[in-house]
Amino acid sequence: MRGVDPCYFGPIPPRRIPHLVATANAPEFTMHNIRLDDGAQTKPGAVSMEAHPVFVATRKLLLTAFPGDKSALRIADLGCLEGGFAVEFARMGFQVLGLEVRESNLEACRYAQARVKLPNLAFVKDDAWNLAAHGAFDIVFCNGLLYHLDRPREFLGLLSAAARRCLVLNTHFAVAADAAERLPYRVQRWLGLPVSGRQKFNLSEETEHEGLPGRWFPEFATEQQFSDREALRWAAWDNRRSFWIQREYLIGALYEAGFDFVAEQFDILAPDIAQSMTRGYYRTDCRGMFVALKTAAAAPAAR
Repeated sequence: MRGVDPCYFGPIPPRRIPHLVATANAPEFTMHNIRLDDGAQTKPGAVSMEAHPVFVATRKLLLTAFPGDKSALRIADLGCLEGGFAVEFARMGFQVLGLEVRESNLEACRYAQARVKLPNLAFVKDDAWNLAAHGAFDIVFCNGLLYHLDRPREFLGLLSAAARRCLVLNTHFAVAADAAERLPYRVQRWLGLPVSGRQKFNLSEETEHEGLPGRWFPEFATEQQFSDREALRWAAWDNRRSFWIQREYLIGALYEAGFDFVAEQFDILAPDIAQSMTRGYYRTDCRGMFVALKTAAAAPAAR
């Protein structure tokens, strides 16, 4: 398992509001700029969690799918990094459990938790593979984690077993090579073609794993890096390479895992969705937000 990666879908300026800096003894926050109850921020200058595109999109989804009182609904935030998304979900009224395997990240979670008055927020040090030990959840939030695993299809089954109603999945995926990608790299640059995800992330050739097409991603360049992985706060945890499922087969795998409603949420790419999909972030980084639900017909016990 791993912590969470940063995820931006375009140039988003930080909120231009007066702010206080978190106290001098605060742990390092590498990504999450959380607004604490006293007005301080954990990473001043970075986009606030309230304005983070992943949270904004997820909030819209959750308010639509789960209107009304949320105090009895549980959310699991897997690989929660510094706890920013978990804090915002708790502020929405959900019962939130953040799972994080790295002590350095969990220290940041605890720091934030102690400075927000949210009794419905909890963190635990654990590997996301152990999710079943923490009970069932109405919603599982899996942001920036799946593509750091070497058995992603198996993990989707684990998520389905834990999620009574909804999975929010933000992840990189693999794409099949098109004619342009097969051109020599210099020719691609001369033609002004966008960099492919395979080139940007040093992905392997197309292959098959767990019965699904995709590509391998190298997590650690050396054994020393693997040994020092506690300090690599955005890397995998116990696997040296990860498998990125090809997008079409990822969608199919979600359905086969037990979610009878599967969609991709494109408003996260706004304001210029088409540009992002054809030449921008979505095209070059091969990353999207997938929504998988168990409807009343498929999960009557969840009604």
